[in-house]
Amino acid sequence: MMIEYGLPKSQIVSQSNYSPWFADPEFHAAFQKAGPLTAVDHLRCYELWQLTEQAAVIEGDILEVGAWRGGTAILFGLASKRFLATRPVHVCDTFEGIVKAGVNDPFYKGGEFSDTSLDFVQSRMSEFDLGHVQLYKGIFPDDTAHLLRDKIFSLVHIDVDVYQSAKETFYWAWDRLSVGGVVVFDDYGWVDCAGVIKFVNEELRARHDCITLHNLNGHAVIIKTRLQG
Repeated sequence: MMIEYGLPKSQIVSQSNYSPWFADPEFHAAFQKAGPLTAVDHLRCYELWQLTEQAAVIEGDILEVGAWRGGTAILFGLASKRFLATRPVHVCDTFEGIVKAGVNDPFYKGGEFSDTSLDFVQSRMSEFDLGHVQLYKGIFPDDTAHLLRDKIFSLVHIDVDVYQSAKETFYWAWDRLSVGGVVVFDDYGWVDCAGVIKFVNEELRARHDCITLHNLNGHAVIIKTRLQG
């Protein structure tokens, strides 16, 4: 164990061995398309695939904030086709890299993951016939949230790496998330994303309208249990 950015860090190796993704040919086919365009590994992608399947009984679209080169957007689009009768998937990104890095994000300066573009990601959606995946370019929520203000969501994937962006995205989406819906923070399990860890630990674990889980694949999974009141 070592300390980095004030957080305990070690290589996590689970002793569990059940690997259901190997027995799921539809997921395997989807990951073959999505995998080369994302830094999200098969463990986390399989969880997103399963959560999309379970969203069938919850009202609302899918929202992803932080898409980079479009890999997980492809995964959500394919999963929506398979499980949700092609329910809309809304994907928001600057397509120019990380924004809103601040004092809570010692690893980030801003502009990381800029090797992408709206045209590149849109072309991937067209390549895989994912017309129900809608892309929104700009800083979220500042520039694009008004386009989605009347939407309801069943599943929200937040992959923004830094504190302020994670916080603003969560609070905007939470009011529009159905009870039983899920928010997934992709970056919680990495100390480089210390700001995301700080936000989840200090603000979400104290809430009384959700269950907060730390999955050892690196996700923080937030399940909405009731309306705040």
